[in-house]
Amino acid sequence: MTETLVVLLSVAVCVGVGVSPLAAVATVDPQGPTARAMRRAEQQFAAAVMLAATCGLLTLWIFGKSGQTFWPLAVLLALAVPLVHPWLLVRWVFVPLGWVRPAFIAGRMAGHPWYRDPMGGAVLSGAMAALKRRRHNPALATWLRQRLDRERIGGAGIVALGLLAAEAGDREGARVILGSLDEIEPEVCPPLARAIALDWLVADAARRGAWHELVERVADDPFPTRTTRLVAAAARRLLGEPVARRTVLWAWLCAPRRLRTLGLLFAALRRSVVGEAAIPDDELALLAANGASEPVLAALSLHAEIAAIPTTQPVAAPLVERLADAWDLALADFGLRGDVRHRAEALAVGATGELLVARLQRAVARDLASLVAQCGRGADGLTRDSGILRRAREVNFEDALERLGREAAALGRRRDPGQMPSQTWIGWVGMRRAYLAAVAPLDREQRSVVYAVVEQEVRQSAAALWNDRGERSLAHAMCLFLLAEAERVRDLDAAAYYRHNVVVGL
Repeated sequence: MTETLVVLLSVAVCVGVGVSPLAAVATVDPQGPTARAMRRAEQQFAAAVMLAATCGLLTLWIFGKSGQTFWPLAVLLALAVPLVHPWLLVRWVFVPLGWVRPAFIAGRMAGHPWYRDPMGGAVLSGAMAALKRRRHNPALATWLRQRLDRERIGGAGIVALGLLAAEAGDREGARVILGSLDEIEPEVCPPLARAIALDWLVADAARRGAWHELVERVADDPFPTRTTRLVAAAARRLLGEPVARRTVLWAWLCAPRRLRTLGLLFAALRRSVVGEAAIPDDELALLAANGASEPVLAALSLHAEIAAIPTTQPVAAPLVERLADAWDLALADFGLRGDVRHRAEALAVGATGELLVARLQRAVARDLASLVAQCGRGADGLTRDSGILRRAREVNFEDALERLGREAAALGRRRDPGQMPSQTWIGWVGMRRAYLAAVAPLDREQRSVVYAVVEQEVRQSAAALWNDRGERSLAHAMCLFLLAEAERVRDLDAAAYYRHNVVVGL
């Protein structure tokens, strides 16, 4: 009789959990992702209690009737655990075997950890299984994308898009898509999805030798995984930072897959710590250009020196200013102009010396514009706005207007009703990356002109995602970006408009 009362009490608790009310509407939007995640969590917990009660009741019945041991309880629990926590089955069975459709079906049960984005978690489970297959299957990739476009896209869905791009061989596209996860609100992005995206980005940066990019990305993540900690510690030591060998060794011992990271460990341990620079970065612009006998030779030597810096490594702003000063001096030299004119006449190139010097100036300006973009966040340290640096900004401004005009037009075409939200998001993150790279060398006035070119199309795309497709999380991320840019270029009206949209939120 006591056992029966315990079982009935468990069932009553299960029913109580299932019908318990949500938080007040004043604090949680009943149509928002937080409310949906709360409902799924309650349903999942109710199902867990119900299964536990059922297992206990059946075990007691079998035990009392036949006098057997409690082995039926273990069998029933083994059957119940995958139903309550399907990610265990996906992670340890379907993903290692590369079973895409079973991984998707099990992930679709919306158990932990995909409460916040059940469909995205299911597609992500299938994408992880697809990565384990040796050959790309376009039919399976298309099938997964179609499943994703049937419901709203959350953080796990964006990670799934990135992994599907990587599985198809588009690693550059995967980097762009996974990098856009930083714009998604945490409410619609499961923490495990962020961890998977960070692990892939860190591994990809390590494969390319982009150690600065790797360290910067890990520094912004508050909850790195054990593998990420190892790779970050090794990267910092490879860059010459004072990271102790025992720190790297301990991170390697704590991380999984030690055999695969053994080479990285040895490379980091062999690397010696680089001492402090003899010349601080802020004093580089004051140095002479290697003492060359002619201004053009000095400029060329500095240009070759900076060109040897890998594209994965940032360039110090004082180096760019020093190179710009050298080219200003070289291009203002009348001896260079005379030599170019005489050489053009001797070779009969069909162009005047002044035209060739102008082409040289434009080519140098293009290179300087790319170097300014390579400065990254350090581009704000460029204080000079004269000579060839001004010309570099003008050339980059012209190119940016033309290129971003095409990107904005392409994004506008993606608002067609036949286009899926995932395709709109991929187009948006590509345009955002092109925009940020184009406006890095520009001043505020030029940046405001470029912003006006793309703002209208992005605003309409965000409105279409919000109103027509119900993709509130994607539209919210686009509005956040537009708000930040409007404040940067001091467009007060646009900033007020997007601030209102952001406050409305998800």
